[in-house]
Amino acid sequence: KAMEIISSSSVSGHADTYLPSLAQKGTALVSLRSSVETGTQAQVAQFLALRARELDSRVLSALASHASADPFVKVKKMIKDLIVRLMEEANEEAEHKGWCDTELATNEQTRK
Repeated sequence: KAMEIISSSSVSGHADTYLPSLAQKGTALVSLRSSVETGTQAQVAQFLALRARELDSRVLSALASHASADPFVKVKKMIKDLIVRLMEEANEEAEHKGWCDTELATNEQTRK
């Protein structure tokens, strides 16, 4: 039934019209955001550091150092750790599946 609907004349040809506008073009938003903010973030941090020195303000100095830090360091580390853990689990599951397959084959041979 689905193939009939997709191949019908009322639907065919609309993919060329609607799908290209839905497809994501260019770089991912995260990489775009990080590259744009890196320059702006550095400029803001530099400006705050300059003002902190001029005004002899510890608060502005702390804010400047905080602004220059990468806000996604913890998130990136957590994602990398999660990937490593998932890969280790996948390896363990593959080993366990191999063991189970061997045991099943052995049991099947024993029964015959």
